[in-house]
Amino acid sequence: MNRVELQRKRNDVARLIRISNRHKDVLRWGTGETWEHVIMKLKICRWLKEQGKEFYTEAIFVSGLRADIVNADDGVVYEVVESESEESIEKKKRDYPLPVIVVKAGQMFHERLIL
Repeated sequence: MNRVELQRKRNDVARLIRISNRHKDVLRWGTGETWEHVIMKLKICRWLKEQGKEFYTEAIFVSGLRADIVNADDGVVYEVVESESEESIEKKKRDYPLPVIVVKAGQMFHERLIL
């Protein structure tokens, strides 16, 4: 993918996110998230940053749904889960406008978890 195509992809993904919530390449978290959840998000974001990929955390889609991490370069959502029900995970996979990769909090990070 050349530079123009990559920027077009990033723009297409950004348009799925509310304008007021487009905090690019910044780690954000909610007060209700556990330490393990936040640390896994940090590890994913660090890897994305090292790869030169653009990302958004706590991204709120125009539909109102909120994703842990949106990888704008690859057009994928990473959902870090800990105690979330299978039903909730399946609903996100069905309702988010991008494919979802589920990553369990508390495990050792390796890039194969998100590829």
